[in-house]
Amino acid sequence: MGDAACRVYEQQAIRQVVGDVIRPGGLTLTRHALSLAALPEGAPLLDVGCGVGATVALCREEFALRAVGLDLSMVLLREGRWHIPERPLLQAMAQHLPFATGTFAAVMAECSLSLATDWMRALQELRRVLAPGGLAIISDIYAAAGATASSPGSALRCCLSGARSRSDIEGLLAAQGLTLLFWEDHTPALRQFAARLVWEHGSLASFWSCVGATESEVAAFPAQPGYFLLLARYAG
Repeated sequence: MGDAACRVYEQQAIRQVVGDVIRPGGLTLTRHALSLAALPEGAPLLDVGCGVGATVALCREEFALRAVGLDLSMVLLREGRWHIPERPLLQAMAQHLPFATGTFAAVMAECSLSLATDWMRALQELRRVLAPGGLAIISDIYAAAGATASSPGSALRCCLSGARSRSDIEGLLAAQGLTLLFWEDHTPALRQFAARLVWEHGSLASFWSCVGATESEVAAFPAQPGYFLLLARYAG
């Protein structure tokens, strides 16, 4: 995640609508993903792009997992620590995870990999910190019509600007030795998320204006974005 992404997701234009869970599907989709993963109690889990730590709290309190979160935004991390000082939240980038190889039984990335300036490097790091047999649990935007966003290097870093096609994502997973176990489309959750922003701001154009997006940046987003959940295993 880059600094521009931090500025987008820290803004009240988003926070006043969605609160602490800044992604489609919210904690309902997170619970669904964790139920599918069926991790044993006490398993170590890393949440990449944790924001204020809502998923970390859910993992620890409802699933008895030893969850740790990291994010690049110090604004969001400070807010999470203020609410629960003992919540284990660290500042770091997805491309440079500050953990030893094979540390975690699972790594979650909820609408965060598409923020990385280098998907391959982020997935390489995700796989590196997974123990053999570990699970990657990823939910994110994808280009449902098959076309990758045309401006992944845009100054506006948000999930839409980093969207890739399903075939691209599957190829990146395979290149890192991650075997796809499960793919589920959750595009209706994305539409509901967008509808909430429209309701609050009057239109998506008005919302994008609030977060400082230019017309050319918005035009580069995929015309038919979708949202997915996947589980992939690292054989080791």
